[in-house]
Amino acid sequence: MITELNQGPLLIKAHTTDAGQHVVEVTLNTPEALNALNGDMVDLLLLHVPVWEADENVIAIIMRGAGTKAFCAGGDIRQLYHKMAKGSQNVGEIFFNHEYEMDLMLHKLSTPLLVWGSGYVIGGGMGLLQGAALRIGTHSSRLAMPEITIGLFPDVGASYFLRQVPDNIGLFLGLTGAMLNSTDARELGLLDGLLDDNHYSQVIQSLTQIPKQSNADTLSHLTLIIAALEADASANAPASNLAAHRQNIISALSQNDLAAIVTSLAGLKGQDKWLDKALQTMANGSPTSLHLFYRAFNENFTNVADALLHEYIVGVNATRLGEFKEGVRALLIDKDRNPAWRYDTVENTPEAWIAKFFVTENVAKAHF
Repeated sequence: MITELNQGPLLIKAHTTDAGQHVVEVTLNTPEALNALNGDMVDLLLLHVPVWEADENVIAIIMRGAGTKAFCAGGDIRQLYHKMAKGSQNVGEIFFNHEYEMDLMLHKLSTPLLVWGSGYVIGGGMGLLQGAALRIGTHSSRLAMPEITIGLFPDVGASYFLRQVPDNIGLFLGLTGAMLNSTDARELGLLDGLLDDNHYSQVIQSLTQIPKQSNADTLSHLTLIIAALEADASANAPASNLAAHRQNIISALSQNDLAAIVTSLAGLKGQDKWLDKALQTMANGSPTSLHLFYRAFNENFTNVADALLHEYIVGVNATRLGEFKEGVRALLIDKDRNPAWRYDTVENTPEAWIAKFFVTENVAKAHF
């Protein structure tokens, strides 16, 4: 029996199929916060998802966000900030173990997980989306990993999933926090389907009408459903923002070191609003964060588990070294948007400083 939740930060509804099996619908339910991922949501997912995974009558899990603006616009890190400000040394171990355990759980599911990534899908929301067997975008989708703006780095497995983007454009996405529309995200392999926003009910209805299925059969069936709907939706897909700049970006990314890449990318400014916004985000972001992501990207992880273990160490140290705390303060607490970064350029950021983020001494072992 599926435990349903009708209120709170996570809603759960069971749809019974014509064959008597179940499709579990999960809704992130804090629309006033653009469904930002919070600790209560993570707790509930860690509690319920393994039960559904063990239930052979659950043939699919569908995850979406409440409201029309966002699937999930990042993580709720204000509480984390206040603990960092008090000097807590183990807050990062608790926080990142918690979230990354959930992310890895989703990646390992055998029960098909479809994430409906309409509206904003940012940061922690990308961690949920990229953990799904079917990553669905809509015409309203906006995807981004802008952690450089808060003195962190693209995490939740981004060291792996941005590396899978062709032509090293995942490096561009991490260094600039560029926001992709659904056409570009689909082209880059960050989505498995691009549908109309109003196709959601058809997906649910189609799933409830299928005959008795195994997990593998359900995934194949879902893939066919999505393909048919995508063909119908293609005429209204948004125009690409990336296509006009793709070759210039690839050329800039081919430089030999981070400083040269940043300089080359900055030289592309002035071509259109979309690219200029991305490049301005890079210019305003933490030089430390740029170094951390560049190093993670070049590790070339072959699986998400290894990427998360790397990110865990760096994330824990980030909660102790001040840059992350300052970035959150400037963007989300005081909102002055004027962070005092430890170093002001990539070139003058010492290697000895960056090395501190990779120290494993006094970092508790990850438990995911």
